[in-house]
Amino acid sequence: MLASRSRVASRGKTVLAACALLAALVATSGPALAQVAAPRMVEDGEELADEPAGAEPIAAPPPAVPPPAAPRDAARERSASAGSPTAGPAAGASPGAAVPGDAPAPAVAAETARAIEPVKARWTDVMARWAERRAAVREGDPARAQAAQQALLDVRRQLGIENLVSFSAAEVREADRAIASHLPAEALGHAELAVALAPDHPDAHLARARALFATAPARPGPVLGALGDAAAAALREPHTRRAFLGDLLAAALAAAFTGAAAVLLLLLLRRLRLFLHDFHHLPLLRGSASIQTGFLAIVLLATPVAFGVGPLATLAVVALAAWLYLDLHERLVATAALAALLALPWAAGAAARMTAWTGSLAEVVHEIEHGALSDEDAAALTARAEQAGGPAPLFAALGRHAKRRGDLDGALRLYRAAAAADARAPELDVDVGNVLFLKGDLEGAKAAYLAAQDRAAGDLVVLGAAHYDLSKLYLRTSEMAKSGLSRERAESEAGDFLKAHGSDEDFSANRYLVDVPVPPAKIAALAASDGSPTAVRAWVEARLLGKVPRALWPWGAVGFVAGLWLLTLLAPRLAPAQACDRCGGPVCRRCDAGAGVLCGQCVNVFVKKGVVDARDRLRKEAQVRRHAHLARTVTRILAVVGGGAGQLWDGAPARGALVMVALLFLGFLVWFWRGIMPPPQPSPYVLFGKIVVAMPLGVALWALAVRDAFRRTRS
Repeated sequence: MLASRSRVASRGKTVLAACALLAALVATSGPALAQVAAPRMVEDGEELADEPAGAEPIAAPPPAVPPPAAPRDAARERSASAGSPTAGPAAGASPGAAVPGDAPAPAVAAETARAIEPVKARWTDVMARWAERRAAVREGDPARAQAAQQALLDVRRQLGIENLVSFSAAEVREADRAIASHLPAEALGHAELAVALAPDHPDAHLARARALFATAPARPGPVLGALGDAAAAALREPHTRRAFLGDLLAAALAAAFTGAAAVLLLLLLRRLRLFLHDFHHLPLLRGSASIQTGFLAIVLLATPVAFGVGPLATLAVVALAAWLYLDLHERLVATAALAALLALPWAAGAAARMTAWTGSLAEVVHEIEHGALSDEDAAALTARAEQAGGPAPLFAALGRHAKRRGDLDGALRLYRAAAAADARAPELDVDVGNVLFLKGDLEGAKAAYLAAQDRAAGDLVVLGAAHYDLSKLYLRTSEMAKSGLSRERAESEAGDFLKAHGSDEDFSANRYLVDVPVPPAKIAALAASDGSPTAVRAWVEARLLGKVPRALWPWGAVGFVAGLWLLTLLAPRLAPAQACDRCGGPVCRRCDAGAGVLCGQCVNVFVKKGVVDARDRLRKEAQVRRHAHLARTVTRILAVVGGGAGQLWDGAPARGALVMVALLFLGFLVWFWRGIMPPPQPSPYVLFGKIVVAMPLGVALWALAVRDAFRRTRS
């Protein structure tokens, strides 16, 4: 114990001696403590280097005005950009501004801000991480598979790739196999990865909905949410959206043509007996037998088909033959059918313009902007575009692709080519400013952002992106008030866009700054730039007209329809036969000058009592019953076979035509179950969706039409 006390006493004496020595050093070197280094940012893990020997000391500012500190991390940058009052020494003044009456504060260099991480990943890294994950899954190594999956998503983020659709489709297939194997948790994992790889892939969200339902059937909320995400993705993705619209328009055009032809043919068949009767009264045929003149009339009606003059001429002859025997409602329906046929080429061209996508230049540009393009394909496209020339959206998309892959010089070259092709593209100024920012040319970047603001012309996405990137630039130059104001304007102009594409915590080159992709309207304009709508219109016109001279189109057809209505004015002078209200036979003034709504036999039997024998009266009554029974039977058969055809035959032409066209539309929608222009990754749910929606509607409409036809013929 005595030894320990002596050791403690000796240590105390040593500490006292050291303190005395330190006090002596402080007393002899007091002026040196006033010399301090200028404030600078310290990165995480960075050590302060010693000051070079012989450097001039920098006098410290007076204690009353402390020097402003530059932001040293992302949290400080976010508070400054949001307009925090603690971002600078005074409101509305930059941190480096001098306070009146005091010594000027030292300026903070732009290099002191946290450096933006350059693009280091490559497309080969995507393929390598994908192959590594697939191998780990096959070998049953979940930890390795999870690590490779996270690495794949990190590479996707670094390269700024929005959708890896082919990879997502592979994961969707794996999710379907897992559900078939009764492994809902594994299916949900595959579906979640599919959504993360391609948020715009609708089948990924549908697979997630199936997996959620298989995992927790009693919780419909997440399933409905996933279905809503699938619908939103389908509306965003042009392949799916245009393919669906193409199926709808193709079914509508097919239904319009088929329905118009069916309406005109049924109207003629309903009045064919009257036409044959009047044909027998022609001057050269008046003395011939009725069967001979009837056969000749049928041959003349079939002449357009025999000579192949085209569907339009054939149906025009049908309409001309039946026109004088139609009532007003039937003539209006026949006119609508002819108008639909006349508008068919124009409608087909418009439909092609709205749905053209697969194989077009618009698909290529959209894939560059929102998909995943390999470096080899991008290099080939760039070489072709620079050699043969191309539209501005193609150069702009290739420039953004080069920027996302880290080729800043190539991006600038392509952006300049895009600006040469379209000098009025404000989004190019934002993208050029971002490239200059990454190259260190802050003054050039600032000028580009300001030019984008001046030329945006109300484009909120361009304005929001320009203000957002400008706020990041002001952070680099320590102009905090300007940064906060620019950030507020950006959030008010394009908050949703910036939330989806920007980040304050990610300092990678493709996330710290926000590019403006090629506007969807400019991409959509490229879909029809190859002349496909014109070609589709010409093809439909050629098939519709057949051998009719092109000089007659379309004004010759319009004149024909107008001539039909002029023919209506001559109907009283031509005196066409009308159908008898009782027996349906022809009521002809040439045969009976005093004929009215009934034929002569019906007048003698039912109006003039006792004129004919009882046997003849019974025979006529049986004929009337047979006519009524035949009309009722034909109406019901047509209703069962063709829906609205029954109403059309029974004297309700407008209702029958509408029901018939609607049923034809639903039928063609199911008929085109593979799709007119299927996307590169066709969904297996398309046929199921068509059947689920179109079949019940079609069956319900058909049942209503049949019920109405039977009700109309009940008496």
